[in-house]
Amino acid sequence: MIHQAILLPLLPAPPAGVSVHLEGMWESVRSNDGRSVTEHLILPELPHRVGRQATVAIVPTQALSWHRVTLPAGTLRPGWRGGSAARLRAVLEGLLEDQLLDEPANLHFALPPGATQQGTVWVAVCQRQWLQNALAAIAHAGHTPEAVVPEWVPGNGPTNALWCTGGGHDAQWIWTDAQGVHRRPWPSPVAPHLPPDALQGTVWAEPGMAALAETALQRDVEVMSRAQRLLNCTHTDWNLAQGELAPTHAGWGRIRQALQTLWQAPDWRPARWAALALVATQLVGLQAYAWWAEHSLAQRRSVLHGLLQTTFPATTVVVDAPLQMERAVAALRQSSGSAAKGDLESLLAALGGSENFEPFMHTGSAQPAMEFAAGELRISGLPLSPEPVEALRRQLTDLGYTLQADGNSLRVRATTSP
Repeated sequence: MIHQAILLPLLPAPPAGVSVHLEGMWESVRSNDGRSVTEHLILPELPHRVGRQATVAIVPTQALSWHRVTLPAGTLRPGWRGGSAARLRAVLEGLLEDQLLDEPANLHFALPPGATQQGTVWVAVCQRQWLQNALAAIAHAGHTPEAVVPEWVPGNGPTNALWCTGGGHDAQWIWTDAQGVHRRPWPSPVAPHLPPDALQGTVWAEPGMAALAETALQRDVEVMSRAQRLLNCTHTDWNLAQGELAPTHAGWGRIRQALQTLWQAPDWRPARWAALALVATQLVGLQAYAWWAEHSLAQRRSVLHGLLQTTFPATTVVVDAPLQMERAVAALRQSSGSAAKGDLESLLAALGGSENFEPFMHTGSAQPAMEFAAGELRISGLPLSPEPVEALRRQLTDLGYTLQADGNSLRVRATTSP
């Protein structure tokens, strides 16, 4: 699957003083793993989606402004991106009204990931209609952005990196710190306009600006391609698609993105191999256990067949060894004059020897009736109650008989071997 940090449309910033509309060049960066660039294109039109792609849209730094605010208590309730989005927007419009150069109704606001009401938070602001048009153009090309991320985000402390990006009229110095995202045009007197922390830290430059940056700063700089820098922009928790721009099924989108990361990210390759090995081990183990169980059952069946044919040599075909052996034993008993377990004599002896059956014969006013047929003894006209019946059932079960109560009747038969 191609990542769309892979297809990274660098959304063009709206021209100053002109009504927002979508125009300019699209930048597309593709990657097979989300870390290394495989293709970098600059096109007048966004290329259409081909195959499976994970798209991330990047908003350029020229299109964003950053503001710090302190949110009132109760502003961020669980699920604010849903039904509370309108309330949050009203709060942000009130807090930022004096800091904005445009009408708040024309702007889009976004909070950082994990925003809380403890202290101040950053708010990213951009033209709402322009962003909607850009996302509509992306959707028209068949892409569904999983996130809309800023090109640069404010830092958490003093700056430790200075960037020289762009080229020609678009060349600029960029650095971030706890005060926000800062830009200075190129050329410019370097020292008076750049903070000391930025000059002392690592300096990065795009290939076309590396030599100029070294000359201006009189020091070595690190080189990173523009495409790689844009690809790295997608590795952030920021997502500007909030409020009315939040996807309807944002939760499912995050789950899908997490699953894609687990399935494709190189960092998770050992875990994937471990899971595959675990599944394979389980499958092999199940197959081995099934073979052992079948082999054990076949051995037991063979022992029963041998026992039947050894004990009763007249048996030539074995279909159900336990049942055939039971029938053969019954035939021997019958031929020797002994009562079988399912005969009337045996059933009556079992009942007569049970102390739990005698109370039934003496508590009723009517004379009980007995009927024997097909190995089952039925006694009717008995005054039955649940507790004595259950006690009699347990006692007969121990003797190898089955007892069933039906109204005022009892039915007894020998237990059939399984």
